[in-house]
Amino acid sequence: MFEDVKERFSEFDFVKIIKGSVPESFSDGFPDKIAFAHIDMNHPDPEVGALKAILPKLSKGGAVILDDYGWWGYSPQKIALDPIIKENGLSVLELPTGQGLILK
Repeated sequence: MFEDVKERFSEFDFVKIIKGSVPESFSDGFPDKIAFAHIDMNHPDPEVGALKAILPKLSKGGAVILDDYGWWGYSPQKIALDPIIKENGLSVLELPTGQGLILK
């Protein structure tokens, strides 16, 4: 799949494809500032790691979408993510789509 992703984005010189697990692969390249992030990995461990790395770098007015945040079948993610969001002084708007929206 990695080679397919590299090929798909090959014409965009501003896209950097990094192979690896989240959040371990972040050491190979991670932005200093983030305006938008969409977290959708369907497992609490990488989602927690991603959110912990993203929130300190989220710009004022920046947004994070948490996919499946409000769906019962994915409640372990919500349970794991909520304390991190609260620790950062933020809150989540649960959308009718089941997603969660964090605005800084």
